[in-house]
Amino acid sequence: MSKIKAVVQKEVEVKANVIDIKSLIDFLYKNAKYKKKYFKKDIYYAKSINIKSKNIQIDECLRLRMENGKYTFCTKIRELIEGVEVNTEREMVFSKKNTRNILKFLNNILGYSEYVKKEKKGRAFLYKDTLIEVSSIKGLGDFIEIEMIDSKLDIDYQISHIKNILSEVNIKESDIETVPYITLLANKL
Repeated sequence: MSKIKAVVQKEVEVKANVIDIKSLIDFLYKNAKYKKKYFKKDIYYAKSINIKSKNIQIDECLRLRMENGKYTFCTKIRELIEGVEVNTEREMVFSKKNTRNILKFLNNILGYSEYVKKEKKGRAFLYKDTLIEVSSIKGLGDFIEIEMIDSKLDIDYQISHIKNILSEVNIKESDIETVPYITLLANKL
């Protein structure tokens, strides 16, 4: 019997709208280390009663991410500091069969239903010890995400470092998107 392990990690991240994706990608191919292409499909679940009353509590939502045959459930405690997200994420990976059973439990016992879906495809790079993802999100457009995960560095330093990178890749602070993807997608419904 395999053990199921929960992963708790601290993530400092900024996401911003991208106007000139070609220039951004060219800069990253020249100056960063290319990691991979990706396709991530996320389904967000919320309490059915909150969906009906349009009173969604983001911190009560669950995300199911399907990527490369993995099924990962995630919850997030989100804090916003100077336009930068400082999140505590809790994740667990399950098999497809176990995921189906968990979804039944969430629906039948806890009253959760599917709320919104997100499809994100793009490229990942490593630049100055920082992960950069350039994504096209179905229905929302192009975004850059710059993040540091479980860094031992001071939070204020991480925020400053991420904002400096944002400037280096020619993204203005005014292009930072502080609204969570789940809310942006729900507003499209």
